Amino acid sequence: ITVDGWSPGNNDGVYRGSITLREAFARSRNAATVRVAGQGGRQNVIRAARDLGIDSALTERPSLSLGTSGLSLLELTSAYAAIAGGRYPVEPRGMPLDEDEEDGLASFFARGGRLDDRRDRAPMLQLLWSAANEGTGRRAALSTPTFGTTGTTQNNPVALFIGFAGNLVVGVWVGHDDDRTLGKITGGTAPADIWRRFMGSAISIDGRQGPPLPAGFRVPQRKQERKSPLPDEWSEGGEAVRSILEMVERLIDEN
Repeated sequence: ITVDGWSPGNNDGVYRGSITLREAFARSRNAATVRVAGQGGRQNVIRAARDLGIDSALTERPSLSLGTSGLSLLELTSAYAAIAGGRYPVEPRGMPLDEDEEDGLASFFARGGRLDDRRDRAPMLQLLWSAANEGTGRRAALSTPTFGTTGTTQNNPVALFIGFAGNLVVGVWVGHDDDRTLGKITGGTAPADIWRRFMGSAISIDGRQGPPLPAGFRVPQRKQERKSPLPDEWSEGGEAVRSILEMVERLIDEN
């Protein structure tokens, strides 16, 4: 696809022809994403982002749907919280001192609206489940139903994974503060691993169920993936991933 003289490229340089929207989302196929945004209208993409609480400047250009406008991790995670809870927008803030005080946890939800379970929320949950369980974010998958997706910026200075499971919505950002490349690290490697390690413990402590799923929505069965018999550190970029995870674990232990 070429739009205004620009052609998006997939991260692996491979084009698979006609694929479903679910597969395109799960595999982070940039060309398909740009095509869908163009057919739906980039102004509608911006409008949906505003509804979900994105306040940062969004530039209406062909690459908009690939995330080329700069956003904070807090904004992105709050938008995912709106999908998780079915209400929008979610205003990030510190926890109330007393959950029983007037407003309480309801204060997180600004006056906005509710996502239509059948039209809006169920399809989004299907896409996010596919990405987190069968696609680029499958390293993050837990035994608890997991929804989320990966992100990797051009030339890899930043990689992230944002998702939700149980009653928690969490975003993980990995990168350098001087825009140096992360090399082979992508959103589906270190960020997804960090997310899974944190969430596995956090959910067991929290122990609460998440918001109810839409009526009729069924969490798909995960396909059993054959694991390589080779150690992770033998894989390209494996040692870098291990060093980041060890550093994060040290920070957690120290605090």
